[in-house]
Amino acid sequence: MKTTTLFAALALTLAASGAALAQEATYEYPQQVTSQTSRANVMAEVQQARANGTLQINHEVANTRSTPAVSTLTRAEVKAQTLAAIASGEVAYLNRDNNDFQAKSFAAPAGVRMAAR
Repeated sequence: MKTTTLFAALALTLAASGAALAQEATYEYPQQVTSQTSRANVMAEVQQARANGTLQINHEVANTRSTPAVSTLTRAEVKAQTLAAIASGEVAYLNRDNNDFQAKSFAAPAGVRMAAR
């Protein structure tokens, strides 16, 4: 009698869970966009904005030109700094692989200061 009750309860549970998952999928179709402005008017507005310097691209004003970075060091000085960083272990420290997810202690070389400290 107990096994019959158990099977009945199990069948009722499976039937209820199947009914809960059996819902119909719906898809919302995209709505057509209608514009009151013609293509020619939009192109004229773009040309006018370009002429005024007010054309915005990616929410930024397009006429702001960034100045290129100018180095104050010579190529030889940069090369010397790079070789010094390699020799001191700073480059190896910055390029270390700490993706092994083990509790390891990485000691910074003597000349390297950590930003978090």
